[in-house]
Amino acid sequence: MNWREWLAPENIGFVAVGIVIGAIALIGVESACDADVAARTKPASLAPIGAPSREPAIDAELLRCAQLPIEEADDPACKDLWAKERKRFLGDGKSAQPAEHLIDMFPTHRSPGDGASPTPARRSE
Repeated sequence: MNWREWLAPENIGFVAVGIVIGAIALIGVESACDADVAARTKPASLAPIGAPSREPAIDAELLRCAQLPIEEADDPACKDLWAKERKRFLGDGKSAQPAEHLIDMFPTHRSPGDGASPTPARRSE
């Protein structure tokens, strides 16, 4: 049977019913999978919406400095506060570990400085 016989006017109703049944089956399988995934996932937050946050409160002086207009941006107290916050956030510029304690990323790799020399590949004959 070729495709022209399937799409003959007397068979077109059966083809349409088959397409509708296939679409309904596909939607049913997809919704079952979605329901299974939704049942397995945990809610994003178990804390109530009005729960107090664990974040530290913003310093009132820091908040005042952040809301200053551009004309008052040269306030010396705010400049000192911003410098202190920058130092607290970024650190003092010193390395956390001295250079002699750095991690060796490739411990089995020998570099030419260690006396290793590359060996040429053998020619296959």
